[in-house]
Amino acid sequence: MQIKNILLFCCSFILLASCQKEFQVDNTNYKPKLVLNNLFQQNAPFEVVVSKSTNVYDTILPSYLSTATVKLYVNGAYTETLTSIGQGKYNATTLPTAGNTYKISLSNAGFDDAVAENKMPNPVKISNWAYIDSTFKDSNGDYFGDLTFTIDDPMEENNYLLSFQFWDVVTQSYLYLSLFESADQSLNQNLAKRLQNGEYLFTDNLFNGKKKNILLKIPSGYYDTTPNYLLKLYSLSKAAYFYAYTKPETIGNALNNTPIYSNVTNGLGIFAGRSLDVDTIR
Repeated sequence: MQIKNILLFCCSFILLASCQKEFQVDNTNYKPKLVLNNLFQQNAPFEVVVSKSTNVYDTILPSYLSTATVKLYVNGAYTETLTSIGQGKYNATTLPTAGNTYKISLSNAGFDDAVAENKMPNPVKISNWAYIDSTFKDSNGDYFGDLTFTIDDPMEENNYLLSFQFWDVVTQSYLYLSLFESADQSLNQNLAKRLQNGEYLFTDNLFNGKKKNILLKIPSGYYDTTPNYLLKLYSLSKAAYFYAYTKPETIGNALNNTPIYSNVTNGLGIFAGRSLDVDTIR
């Protein structure tokens, strides 16, 4: 009886396999869209990058557009038309200010007009930082220190990107320190994400409107005589957070067709604000 069932299964499988047909995807009616990208922040002029989308089945890379008309609006009022500087880049003279709402309108012959709008969030301060070196040694014999700091979170929805860097005496510049860790629940919950360069994406849903103390474990040995660290806290708009959360971090991941968040109407890309607070630990 068992052999009979096996033979029946094999026959059925062969019959199904013989009935398979190649599925053809009709991409002849694909219409390219305008793509704009700009994560703007305080003290840095707007620099919008404009390109056009390509069909997912095309082998060519998206191309930049330097013939578009890019207009900037502040709190609903037209402010200026951005200047093309080549390679799809458009610059404005306006500096983003926290609390303002900015809109970009984008037009180019042969494409539907695109528009995107986003509010510049207020920066959130880092305070009460303290660093104690070599507080413990792990199983490999490596020493770690404790860095603590406080976020004074306002009573509203806030999304954050935490970045930690060290001063490199060879390159004479700050470099990402991806080896730091934290056991804090807010940095390790489902809504949070650890990026490949060591940065943390997280929200204030567990401490909204409260002072939040965070402890980071820092590997020792990244300075000569005195600590020289750079702690950055970006306050992200919701659109900026979703974009950072869904954006592939490597070129290989970009080919897996994972949807990337976009807030551009009739187009693709991101136009979103973030504010930065920086503290140097020496």
